[in-house]
Amino acid sequence: MSKVPMKMSDVLIAHRRIAPYIQKTPLLKSDWLSDCIFRDVYIKLENMQVTGSFKYRGALNALLWGKDNHISKVFTASAGNHGLGLAQAASELHSDVTVCIPITASALKKQKLKSYSLSVIEHGQDYDTTESFARRLALEKKGTYISPYNNAEVIAGQGTIALELLEALPSLSMIVVAVGGGGLISGIATVAKAINPDIRVIGVVAANSPAMIASINAGRLVQTHCEPTLADGIWGNIEEGSITFPMAKENVDDWIAVEEEDIRGTIFDFLDNEGMLIEGSAAAAVAAISKKMIHPRPNEKIAVVVCGGNIARADWREIVHQHLIGKTRLL
Repeated sequence: MSKVPMKMSDVLIAHRRIAPYIQKTPLLKSDWLSDCIFRDVYIKLENMQVTGSFKYRGALNALLWGKDNHISKVFTASAGNHGLGLAQAASELHSDVTVCIPITASALKKQKLKSYSLSVIEHGQDYDTTESFARRLALEKKGTYISPYNNAEVIAGQGTIALELLEALPSLSMIVVAVGGGGLISGIATVAKAINPDIRVIGVVAANSPAMIASINAGRLVQTHCEPTLADGIWGNIEEGSITFPMAKENVDDWIAVEEEDIRGTIFDFLDNEGMLIEGSAAAAVAAISKKMIHPRPNEKIAVVVCGGNIARADWREIVHQHLIGKTRLL
């Protein structure tokens, strides 16, 4: 797969390529979030995308690109959502795909993955170990590795979200995006800045997995210690040489780290106010607004990407349990 940094033209090609397969997800005004910061806030509901996550866009674009370039055997590592995107794309395109996931991956995402007719390998206690294993396996089996983030075709697919955002709301002035390896924000920021250089793009990480913020602050990719987080989709370090780092460094305007308590509370708040259950990665981005961590300008119009809705039942039970404990302490 291509390692050349993604260009705007790549996103336009991806947009045409994946349009017959994806959902053009809703962009809705959130009265709740608008009231939190006294600005107009819109939610881009990628939790309603095919497979329940934005990841389908990039995975599908990469697999379609692969078919055009006679790539027949694909391997990947995933915490779950990218794997689900590739699995669905493989079922549409009848492609040979192997997905490697951590043993500790979300039970819901494991269950969904194993419902597809493809090879799923559980290996490693964490994503970093799984990623190294999947790359070795691709080399041994003479296949092609598709990274969930460090891949120009994947990033171009994710960038189509920005095209939809600015088509629906040309006056948009800020986009808030959850960040793990940086594929989503690299695609969105590159497109948004190409269309409107004045638009502000805000990256949000889980404080328990701060790899991108630590790297931005250091001016180079660094490895960090990652603690467990409800935002499992944005957990882990960034592989050396990733094309997402320079793209994010150039195009992202500000960075926010969200604590577990705020991620947990925001999952509950989103269900309470918007009637939808979202996963921790999406809640991290929403929390940056609901917990007033961003600094909006007057009359700003803000969009937050609700990146996924695949939350395990056990995680949801724990969130409810912690919420009830918190309420009891207040009595």
